Amino acid sequence: MIYTKTSRMFKQFAYDVRQCTVATRVDGKADALAVFVSPGDKWQIGTQLPTVLISRVQELAALGDFKAKAGTVVTCASGSQPGRIIVAGLGKADGVDADTIRWAAAAVARSARELKLRKVTLLPPLALTARIGSLEVASLLAEGFMLGSFAFSEFKNTGEGDETQPATAFAAPQLELLWPTADNLAQVKQTVKAATIIANSANYARYLACLPGNVAGPNRLVQEAHSLARSVGLACHIISATEARRLGMGGLLAVGSGSAQPPALIVLRHKGRGKMIGRKPVAVVGKAVTFDTGGISIKPAADMHAMKYDKCGGMAVFGIMRAVAALELAQPVVGLIPVAENSVDALSYRPGDIVRMYNKKTVEITNTDAEGRMILADALAYAGKTLKPAAIVDMATLTGGVVVALGSVYGGMMCNNDALGHALIAAGKRTGEWLWQLPLHDRYQPLMKSPHADIQNSGGREAHPIQGGIFLQHFVDAAVPWAHLDIAGVAHPRKDDRWWAGDQASGFGVRLILDYLRQSAN
Repeated sequence: MIYTKTSRMFKQFAYDVRQCTVATRVDGKADALAVFVSPGDKWQIGTQLPTVLISRVQELAALGDFKAKAGTVVTCASGSQPGRIIVAGLGKADGVDADTIRWAAAAVARSARELKLRKVTLLPPLALTARIGSLEVASLLAEGFMLGSFAFSEFKNTGEGDETQPATAFAAPQLELLWPTADNLAQVKQTVKAATIIANSANYARYLACLPGNVAGPNRLVQEAHSLARSVGLACHIISATEARRLGMGGLLAVGSGSAQPPALIVLRHKGRGKMIGRKPVAVVGKAVTFDTGGISIKPAADMHAMKYDKCGGMAVFGIMRAVAALELAQPVVGLIPVAENSVDALSYRPGDIVRMYNKKTVEITNTDAEGRMILADALAYAGKTLKPAAIVDMATLTGGVVVALGSVYGGMMCNNDALGHALIAAGKRTGEWLWQLPLHDRYQPLMKSPHADIQNSGGREAHPIQGGIFLQHFVDAAVPWAHLDIAGVAHPRKDDRWWAGDQASGFGVRLILDYLRQSAN
């Protein structure tokens, strides 16, 4: 089914910045002006602002109370318009990089949201534009601000007046970027527009990831796929449980067998643009287990509530496809999202079962909690056979082992192609979504050996994150460049060490993959 763009967009969630504009002067209509400073530079913010605002910032600097550490902010009255000044710290000037700028802009957005401000004007740290580049600084500020403005409050009441009023009534603040020179204004506006699309698409993925299992089950995500396709002009095909049975997708069907909602494989297509139409697509595959009890190999009760985040890889694919269409990328891209709920029921698959997969390989089930690789395997095999892709990248909250190994700072990557691996690592460095490569060596193959089937789905704790990649390798043509990203530690950080995420879904992978796709297209 192919949808064309319409004026009716899908639901505008609370994180969406209603408008992002670029202006050449302060117009006084904003609620706050944000400036960026480093310690020891006497807070030189340029001469583009009205004298009264410059004086107020310098008075604050003279007090010496604010140390301008990276990611910190202080707010004061301006004595003019706008009524508030938000001063954001960048840390030491010689240590400022792309991630620092994003972090500082996100801190401004969080402060503005807490204050329920409607509009914030950002003055770029102009001293950095010569070193980092003016367009890059503009992009980083817009991206960081939008990522920092996200807060999942769909089910919270405000407690102010009408108790049933959702907290999302306070939308994310509007952003205005103050650009004092008109020399490259058109380029800045175009850059900010692209950054807005990318950041809002990451936030869209975060929103979907945060939805609880009783709201965002397989049926709801199938509906979301149709809605997204209609809004941005993607082709949408749903492989239902009935069709999956006909195709022999035993892994997908086994995982979803204990749920009241049937599993499905969502396929979203962006045909590309210009001369690239008809070329081999890049396939992006994301695991979407809407809630993971572990099945009969049931998980401990502690932290099971967080298993709504086991769909983060698939939700990242939703965000990627939203942005790919909105940015009108030349590169054809296909997003595949196997979606299922891993529940406990009389019909649930069991340890000891042998399942025949889409590519005809048989898998002995040793652990029903190793379910993500089962649904990914069918999606990967289907992508390889039907799409003949130029490359495949899959993302999944796959193993606890990768959290033990890398924590919530790096995602784990296994890859069969050096060029693809290097490109993804470079994209991760540019976006602050870092990857660390783990080995995909044949010496690990015995861990998957089964006495009764071609392979088993889990081989115990040894080399735990690597097992996931070794298993999935059985379902990918060796001639196709493929990367597996295990994002279990970074998709839902349990500590506030992802500056834009807090303790909510991070949307990890959306910006990374979009950077890779845009660089590939260029």
